[in-house]
Amino acid sequence: MKFAVIFSRFASSVIDYILFGVIYYFLLKLGVAGFIIANLIFFLYRVLASTFLDGTIGMRLLRLKIYNNNIKNVVKREIFRIGSAFYYIGYLYAFLDKDGRCLHDIISDTYVGYEKRETKKGWVVVLIYVLFVVSLLKYSSSFLLNEVGLIGLKKLASSDIYYQSFEGDNLLSLSSDELYLKTLGRKYTVVVDIEGKKAIIRLSNKLKYSEIYRLNFNGNRLIGEFLYRIDLPLQYISSVNFRGKRELLGVSPMGYIVLIDENGNVVAKNKLTNFDAFMLKCGELDEDGLDEAVLLDRNGNVQILKYDNGIKLIYSGKVGEDVIPECFYIDKGIYLVTKANDKNLFYHYTFEGGRFKFQFKKDLEKDGINNIFKYNDGFLVSSIFRNNMSLRIGNIQKLEFYNKNFKKIYNFGNRRARLYAFYVRNVEDVVDLDGDGSLEILLKAVGSSDVYGQGYIVEIYKPTKLGLFLNRILTLLE
Repeated sequence: MKFAVIFSRFASSVIDYILFGVIYYFLLKLGVAGFIIANLIFFLYRVLASTFLDGTIGMRLLRLKIYNNNIKNVVKREIFRIGSAFYYIGYLYAFLDKDGRCLHDIISDTYVGYEKRETKKGWVVVLIYVLFVVSLLKYSSSFLLNEVGLIGLKKLASSDIYYQSFEGDNLLSLSSDELYLKTLGRKYTVVVDIEGKKAIIRLSNKLKYSEIYRLNFNGNRLIGEFLYRIDLPLQYISSVNFRGKRELLGVSPMGYIVLIDENGNVVAKNKLTNFDAFMLKCGELDEDGLDEAVLLDRNGNVQILKYDNGIKLIYSGKVGEDVIPECFYIDKGIYLVTKANDKNLFYHYTFEGGRFKFQFKKDLEKDGINNIFKYNDGFLVSSIFRNNMSLRIGNIQKLEFYNKNFKKIYNFGNRRARLYAFYVRNVEDVVDLDGDGSLEILLKAVGSSDVYGQGYIVEIYKPTKLGLFLNRILTLLE
């Protein structure tokens, strides 16, 4: 009899959650607010049905009944279901209890389908209270970090929505990773020097040319200002300090790499030979005060270029081991993330005497890292999982900060697929825009159903001390 009731209760829960799904469907357009409202409605439904109908619709259909169901007990029962949900410990306890009661039944003096018995046991009461507190902290932390997101970051400004056409791009023959990099993962903004000041510029790529716009602050909005046109489509862009100031460096689909000054003049141009790059980043490799440009392909081949009265190739070959690279960043050497089964490997190489020198290799117990950025004394991990976006399953965004010991310090949003619409975000750049010594984070936000990233918003965030402290606490609790 006990097991029959347990499995009937499980079946009744399935029926009730189908009802929840119907409620939720009609609130999808409200986003996170709709999700919260649907849960509140479902909570009230369970309380009222259990009090006045002796059970929910699912329970009554399966001839189950809640006993001792005054409203005080029922409200207590529903609240402590949160504790039972902690790794389902409270529900699994029903298999151990001689009367098949869950922990939230015992703490609320209710029972399902049995004659009334003495329900409170000292150690059980302590257990359910502990589970309730732990579960409440865990799920509320997860909700704030992942559903609300960006805890610890203050939005300084955002743009209107921009639209990018991929006309002319051969997307059908690409692998999943390549498709991501040339659509959702494509970089559109960089920070360069214009008239001696840092400025955000945005690339608008066309079939046969590119347009460059400056994004100016207007209160908390970013307003575009047309700067110039380049008679070359650009696929990858970066800012680079080749000549004592930050300028625009770009790679075209035809394999040309070009350096462009603040007035839109092509200062230097070179042709990449037999090299299909998937990532371009610039930074100081050899500590001479000027940047190198580093291009990486999917086979782990790298090309390094430097400016010397033109863009010159100074290295072509492997970084080190024969690996499948994911992403990298530059900080007095190269920090490289590579694939390795269900995790990643993290390599550090310095560049000395025209060659790479191995420093260390560590396991990075995280899979699916699309991009990585130097951030203070650690690194910022940024990923959007395009396949999961298409199927609306699993995680679709990862945005986390790790210290130099590979310990996660801040979670800025690990978003799961939801039925309602929301924005997922990818890091474009990490830079000190205003010169105050604190880094700003440039994000590209796209709709959760826009698997190509054709419509996007540029956002700028600044960390706050109090917000980061709260994020740290929530990350530990999660």
